Amino acid sequence: MNPLFARLSRPLTPTLALLLVVSGAAGQQPRLVTRADAIQAALDHAPRLLVAASDTSAAAAALRNARLRPDPTASFGYSKSTPRYHVELSIPLDLPWIRNARAAAAQSGRAGSQLRLAFARVAARIDADTSYTAALAARELLALSRRNSRDADSLYRIATLRRDAGDASDLDTELASILAGQQANILAGDSLSAESALLTLQAAMGIVGSEITIALADSLTRPRFDSTVVAGGGNLLPVAAAESDVHTADLSVRMQRRSRIIEPTLTAGFETGDPGGSESGVLPTVGIALPLPLFNGNRGNIAVAEAELLRAQAALAAVRVESTGALGRARRALRAGLEQLARDEQLTASADRVSAMSLTAYREGAATLASVLEAQRMARDVRSQYVADLANAWIARSVLLLLSETTASSAP
Repeated sequence: MNPLFARLSRPLTPTLALLLVVSGAAGQQPRLVTRADAIQAALDHAPRLLVAASDTSAAAAALRNARLRPDPTASFGYSKSTPRYHVELSIPLDLPWIRNARAAAAQSGRAGSQLRLAFARVAARIDADTSYTAALAARELLALSRRNSRDADSLYRIATLRRDAGDASDLDTELASILAGQQANILAGDSLSAESALLTLQAAMGIVGSEITIALADSLTRPRFDSTVVAGGGNLLPVAAAESDVHTADLSVRMQRRSRIIEPTLTAGFETGDPGGSESGVLPTVGIALPLPLFNGNRGNIAVAEAELLRAQAALAAVRVESTGALGRARRALRAGLEQLARDEQLTASADRVSAMSLTAYREGAATLASVLEAQRMARDVRSQYVADLANAWIARSVLLLLSETTASSAP
């Protein structure tokens, strides 16, 4: 999870009108980016996708190599005995049952790489989505800090006026001054967090550079939980990729077992060059080389292939357990998050009313500064918790989308 959310253990009122615009280069206007823009940029430029795509290209090349037939070998010789000149062409016989097994294993490996590429695309999409959510939450926390700083300054001015009028003590003024300083420090920290979140989003989008060149166009609204969040049909992508690895390993075992009999070699050529003339002209030769599996029998390669099969089967069992468990946890986390948001909305409205009422009472001399500070602290905590819960609900939705992606929903 983004380190920003270590700070998000407290949340916000929906002050969504404030747009954070930070430009690192002088005179450069940040580009407004929507959530959909960020996701598309991640799909087009994310470094992890380039790595996954290269793995797919390598698997495709391996498949082409598995389907190729071995090249023949031409040999030329000279001897003092007659005939003196020897020309021979050796053609390895690519046995069809070995070649077909080799091509099938490579084809299965390519299918597995395509599934991993599909999952990498989903992961890049979710990474951009959660980074965008983190940046939105950081922007909302910055807006909240600005509001809290203004409120603290206003309270300090009120305390000063009341002290000058003889209705408050120096203690009230000092307390208000401390609160104003604390809020100024929090504002500075939240400003840095907002810039860091934007840089993290730019990295997820594949933007190279240390300057902030984008601004957020969307708002941090409440996510929905409906049937479109969880795709139906097909097999989960991690499980499908693990099953493909098992199938590839099984085909590799079959190929190695069939390779106990090493492929024979057909030889054909001619001899010539008899100075005595007893063997004049071109003398054709033909033969076949049959390797004898007396000592090796391809046992080493078979043992390696069987070990890879056992490993793939164990990985498949682990992926099935982890995927189904994580999917269930993600569903429950999203439902619980949405329920918590409903309570947060009520608490936020109540805390704002209490804060406003306590400030009015203090201004009129009907309440102490301590009660105002407590009311404002409670309102800040409730609003901060609301922001954190909004961000966490969005992240839970994104994780659920990632975990529930299937072969059917990712098919072109």
